[in-house]
Amino acid sequence: MGGRNPERLQKAVEAMKGAGVEGYGKTCDISDKASLDEFVKYAVSIAPIGNVVNAAGVDSGASEMIWKINVQGTINVVEAFLPYIDGSCLVNYSSITGYYYQPTKEEIEIWGDPTAEDFFEKSFQCTTTKELDPRMAFMGQQFLTYIASKKFVQYYTAANALRFGKKNSQIFSVAPGSFDTPMLRENTEEALAGIARGTAFGRLGRPEEMADFIIKLLEPGHEYLTGVDLILDGGKHAMGTVKQYE
Repeated sequence: MGGRNPERLQKAVEAMKGAGVEGYGKTCDISDKASLDEFVKYAVSIAPIGNVVNAAGVDSGASEMIWKINVQGTINVVEAFLPYIDGSCLVNYSSITGYYYQPTKEEIEIWGDPTAEDFFEKSFQCTTTKELDPRMAFMGQQFLTYIASKKFVQYYTAANALRFGKKNSQIFSVAPGSFDTPMLRENTEEALAGIARGTAFGRLGRPEEMADFIIKLLEPGHEYLTGVDLILDGGKHAMGTVKQYE
């Protein structure tokens, strides 16, 4: 288990051990290739790499930081772990918001070569300097950078299906809707109530539901699943895109 916050990481490891699960932790910043390489080296020293769940991501802050963690960080994780993966699975996290972003032909062309030396600069500049869709401009540049970064995760995951297949391995991403996490709790109670109303069940998702979803997908029996983005959002996307029967 890795994370940038040593205190939170230690608490998570202790919770795992308290539940009877053998756990290890090491600080890691996936946007920093050297930090990630060190983390992978540590992981390999413990045991052969099994399944990898890349749950790192941010939805606020400077646009450059969002792009560096969500986009470059996802690339770094895949490139660092792929050499050690065999008969395994790697899970990335996108977001339901990624479905509301339409990349341009120029963006797709740049995304087609994510290991290019100037990929970060070109992809970030292309996305953050293009003319905003008037229908989405009210969201602000930071949020648009965020949803673009999550669209990239969906694209990049799909584009790696063949590479993983050649190693008898899988790669897929999960698009969460609104889950009851500390990050979401930064919203007001009124805003949270509005978010909950936007689901088929009138509530936020529980973190335990996400954990159970991932665990079950990683169990034997789903080996033909790869290269796709899976939505777990309580019906939010369906309600927002298709007129619902009353």
